[in-house]
Amino acid sequence: MKIQVKRRPFGNTGLLVSEVGFGAMNLRMLNTREEGIALVNYVLDQGVNLIDTARGYKGVNGSGEEVQSEDMVGTAIEGRADIDEPIVIVTKGHGYTPETFDEDLQESLKTLKIKKTDKGLFIGQTEVKLVNFFHGIKEDRWETMTKSGVIEHAKKRQAEGLFTYLGFSSHYGDVKEIKAALDTNAFQVMELPYNVYNRSIGEDGKIDLLKYAHDKGVAIVNMKAFNGNSMVATAKLISDLCSIRYSDMLRFCLSNPNISTVDAGARFAEEFQADIQAALLPAMTDEERITLKKEADKISGLFQNICRECMHCLEKFECPQGIDFPSILGNHSRFKIAETLGKDSAPYIKNYREMQGLKADSCVGCGGCVEWCEYHLDIPAMMIRAREDLE
Repeated sequence: MKIQVKRRPFGNTGLLVSEVGFGAMNLRMLNTREEGIALVNYVLDQGVNLIDTARGYKGVNGSGEEVQSEDMVGTAIEGRADIDEPIVIVTKGHGYTPETFDEDLQESLKTLKIKKTDKGLFIGQTEVKLVNFFHGIKEDRWETMTKSGVIEHAKKRQAEGLFTYLGFSSHYGDVKEIKAALDTNAFQVMELPYNVYNRSIGEDGKIDLLKYAHDKGVAIVNMKAFNGNSMVATAKLISDLCSIRYSDMLRFCLSNPNISTVDAGARFAEEFQADIQAALLPAMTDEERITLKKEADKISGLFQNICRECMHCLEKFECPQGIDFPSILGNHSRFKIAETLGKDSAPYIKNYREMQGLKADSCVGCGGCVEWCEYHLDIPAMMIRAREDLE
């Protein structure tokens, strides 16, 4: 396996990982399962040795197939005989009690096709280092975790060799829970959002949680380096206000010495190759970081309280009305930005009216989606506003 991507220490694990990892969340959005497997193989061909997936990364692809990210990742690795180093697989589950933790873990091991041997964990001929996460800890989930004893339970499963490292992911509004989790000293890896537009988890926060974790020897997977799935479309709107390029966003995150790897969630080989090429550019200087922050701060307010189409809400929740609300709200977010900037918002009204399926007026405001939004958005209220603006 060729090594094109530079390596970094993975916390205190003793491993070196590619500083650009592959986020396998979007495999479910491709046309076929075969396309997803091919993309994972392409990533492995580039020498990437860290892949980030989750139990909840599943859904119906463009061909109408029910697919799972873990299955496509496992199938690709299982078919390889040329990988000469361990592959680090990060997966995540919503098991916040001992019982549900075990259910998720066993399902992940099965779907990823991981076998436990006396030499370690393997998928086919390839050794893997499995990082098992508590997905998206926040106040209510953390309370359940601490009361149920699931952390100690997970440590026992780790000692049994069912996975290699224990970790968690979280988001911007859950600083208290992130610090509490780190202070248990139970976790070897964590995944948090950080980008040039929102540095509140890092140097702009009351506590720099990236440095705090790094100083504890915890490996840090940087998600949302590009500010979410919808940023590609949003970037076109702001291009004349901000000179920040996609490569700048990636280099900004890589220039933070506390980060172990940046999670790049590409849908196509060309996108991922662009990420690799950006990572191979010279390291960003302190002066460049300062300049980029000032540029980002001109428009960062536009990204407050908008839907980024991250799709986390759909991992454990299915709208009882069958509404594709992330697509509606993502389109409405771009409508709002266009209106704020005095740009033509008519294309977003047209996009909305041409969308297939139920529209915003079908939302009954049940609120079942709200607890699954990692950004704590009031989705029912946003659907009302989308209906008012777009219909």
